[in-house]
Amino acid sequence: MAENEESYIDAKGRQRWSRNDKLGRQLQMLYDILVIGGYDESHARRYPQLAYTISRHHESIQVMMEEGRLTEIPGIGGVVGQIITEFLKTGTCSKLEEWAEGTPRSVLDLTEIPGLGAKTVGTLYRDHGIDGLETLKAGIEDGTVDGIKGIGKKMVEKMRQTIADREE
Repeated sequence: MAENEESYIDAKGRQRWSRNDKLGRQLQMLYDILVIGGYDESHARRYPQLAYTISRHHESIQVMMEEGRLTEIPGIGGVVGQIITEFLKTGTCSKLEEWAEGTPRSVLDLTEIPGLGAKTVGTLYRDHGIDGLETLKAGIEDGTVDGIKGIGKKMVEKMRQTIADREE
């Protein structure tokens, strides 16, 4: 078994792997950065699906990588297998780093607002220059977010609440 590989039993009594959970979060972040940066969502959609599958996989993804068995997991082929291997070996991947060059990491804070997805965050960032919670707060106050597709009164309230929670 890989060093530092920790397993635990989830609420349903299933064995889970901490490294699988971490990789799932990294794949979700890759999806978010790609979509926010303007990458075709239909091509990026595989990453959150894989994030879910891997985070719940009954075997250690680290061990599977070391044994050359990543392609046993549905949805993992050559290119995706390389991305996963990069994440496992280095903590990042070249695709993420390439797309993150033009997208500040602070914009990912916006994806933590309940109901606000990467596509809408991408619109906020690319079309309105909103690159984090500070600029979002300003955008709410000056009316920039008013009328943006997918952002109604309820969403604005969730945004305000998230900002207030972070400021506490």
